[in-house]
Amino acid sequence: MVLPFYLSSSVQHSLRNEANYNFYRQFQFQLNWGYIHHSGIYAGMALAGRAICGLAGIDATGGFHTSLTALVEGLGYASPPIMALLFILDDEVVKYSPHARAIRDVEDEELRSFFVGMSPWQFILVVAASSVGEELFYRAAVQGALADIFLRGTELMKDARGIVSLSGMVPPFVPFAQTFAAAITAALTGSLYYIATAPKDPTYVVMPVMHSNTGRANIKKLFAAWYERRQMRKIYSPLLEGILAFYLGFEWIQTGNILSPMITHGIYSAVVLGHGLWKIQDHRRRLRQRIQEVRRSPDNKL
Repeated sequence: MVLPFYLSSSVQHSLRNEANYNFYRQFQFQLNWGYIHHSGIYAGMALAGRAICGLAGIDATGGFHTSLTALVEGLGYASPPIMALLFILDDEVVKYSPHARAIRDVEDEELRSFFVGMSPWQFILVVAASSVGEELFYRAAVQGALADIFLRGTELMKDARGIVSLSGMVPPFVPFAQTFAAAITAALTGSLYYIATAPKDPTYVVMPVMHSNTGRANIKKLFAAWYERRQMRKIYSPLLEGILAFYLGFEWIQTGNILSPMITHGIYSAVVLGHGLWKIQDHRRRLRQRIQEVRRSPDNKL
């Protein structure tokens, strides 16, 4: 904020404090509104899942029951995706793999757009709400309804007669109804996530005018690299969500208790997002330290 030079230092300081306070209040309002908005979305997903289960005539709780076995299974199933993603997001892997760089960009963008600046209790509540709401909607409702439809198709084909029985016109997904339901749910999850979060291509891009051929060639290379990373983010963002959705759907099939994928989902989100937030804060802290070192350096004449 640039203030007129003719104001006294005390007045300038007061105006700067007021501007900073207003900016902080506006930022805090946006943060709280985003927190309430996302919590409302997850609550709506849980209610929509309950309505779908009621229409389909299936269990809306997804076999929910508290047990030590569900806790252990949730912890066990959470370990492989956490270790895999933390390895991919490691700084050394990101340096040499453009695919890992794209995945890192996806995670960082999500963190900066919503989770940065959130208090610990808000972070915990959002992670818990997302785990419960998404599992009740995608697993108990969507996947459960699809599996029920496939299994009912099996019952309809039991008494097949004549040409139908001779030609073997049996749906190929019947022996794997649960797995196909998990796969279709994962594809639906990735598609919805792509529609909701895919960045739109800009109408135009502002670039400096370079008179030399070398400068124009460098600008073209930078733009090509930027556009490639942007396209890879469009691919990997829904792909990761789809893979995780299929993994959680498979876990629900194996355990039969929706509490297990809820625990897995919550632990995975808390660890991965918490690690990302820690990395962002660590990078900012090191940047501030570096700026202070430069300011204190005797060679600095600013």
